[in-house]
Amino acid sequence: MRIVILLISLIVFTLPVHAEVKRVSLDEAVQLTLRNNLDLQAKRKELGIAEAEIKIANRLQNPQVQTNVLIGQVRTGNSSQAGIMLPIETFKRGVRKKAAIAQKKSIENQIRQFEHELKIRVMKAYFDVLYYKSIVKIMNERKELFENMKKIAQERPQSSSSYKIDNLQSDIKYKKQLIELNRSKADLINAQFNLNKVINVAQKDIMYDTQEASLFSDDLTILDIKIPDYDIIEAIALKYSHAIRIADSDIEKYGQEYVLAKRQRIPNLTVGGGFAWQLKYGRDGDNWAGAFVGGGFDLPVLYTFRPDIDKAYTILEKAKMDKVSFENKLKITLKQDYNNFKYSKENMNYYKEILQESDEILKMSTERYKKGETTLMNLILIENGHQAILNEYIVAMDIYYNVYLNMMQNMGHDVLLEEEIFEDEK
Repeated sequence: MRIVILLISLIVFTLPVHAEVKRVSLDEAVQLTLRNNLDLQAKRKELGIAEAEIKIANRLQNPQVQTNVLIGQVRTGNSSQAGIMLPIETFKRGVRKKAAIAQKKSIENQIRQFEHELKIRVMKAYFDVLYYKSIVKIMNERKELFENMKKIAQERPQSSSSYKIDNLQSDIKYKKQLIELNRSKADLINAQFNLNKVINVAQKDIMYDTQEASLFSDDLTILDIKIPDYDIIEAIALKYSHAIRIADSDIEKYGQEYVLAKRQRIPNLTVGGGFAWQLKYGRDGDNWAGAFVGGGFDLPVLYTFRPDIDKAYTILEKAKMDKVSFENKLKITLKQDYNNFKYSKENMNYYKEILQESDEILKMSTERYKKGETTLMNLILIENGHQAILNEYIVAMDIYYNVYLNMMQNMGHDVLLEEEIFEDEK
């Protein structure tokens, strides 16, 4: 009985786990990620931390209970005291709160930047799935072609001097193509898993996949990209880049911290008051009642806070220089991206035309081989050339799309969201 139970358990636990495959468009994948991505949800928790930091920065000092109770003969002629002392920060709490508010703005922009970068990662992962689907499609077509070549070689007259060589060559090419097809299928599966890893939602029973079958699909719109002129791209980047907005918030925060460092020299006050009592002469247990008031302040004499002020000033100046340096390099990088995008788009269109011509040559050569007007070796050479053009074409598409994503990454803003830009202008 135990053996039967063990066998049943092994069968259950070794059965493959199948997830529901759900096909989504690129826009749906992006929106799904922005709503449910676990990393993004964790990142957004930082906003709650920043809000708590504002409250912490705006805190008041807690009062102190102080007593001075005399015991023994010293009570006669001296008073005991019990009261409350209240420390008061002078001209510091408001500045500290402003620095915390600036930090919150920086975190808000960091979250927007994280969302933007996450969107680009989804777009990249989505494209990679389409890329490897296209490779699998090409490999399947090649398999059918070599299978057809193998059949044609077998149907040739056995009396032909090249009959055996043609059959061996066609069989070798066919089997090697099966190996390449398996490799491309493995690459596709890895790309599909990577897409789901980037989306990263808590749904274990769903496997997300691309809506389109490949980069050769008639309904493909992912490569229909229109971007504005360079001047507009640069203006958008310099004004709306999340990285620049983060730098602005950091400069504001460091500015307030510099002011706070200088105000450390202003003495903090302490005020207080309470009850006082003194034992009457010759009358044990009978006291004179009264009150006391007091105060004090810090003296920044031994430590003048000069190192703190110098440090805060240096951090502020460094932040300003970093922003200027970033903007300068950003302009150069955007020019590179813009030119790369322009030429990669032209190259992709050229390869599209070349592929159509190569496909026509391959069809003509296949017909000639069927009629015995050319050798198998010549047909294989032509097919290899066609395969090279196919690979170069999808590589050109990959370069074109990645250049676009690089431009989006460097801009720190989606150039296609013109409505959002114009709304901000108002």
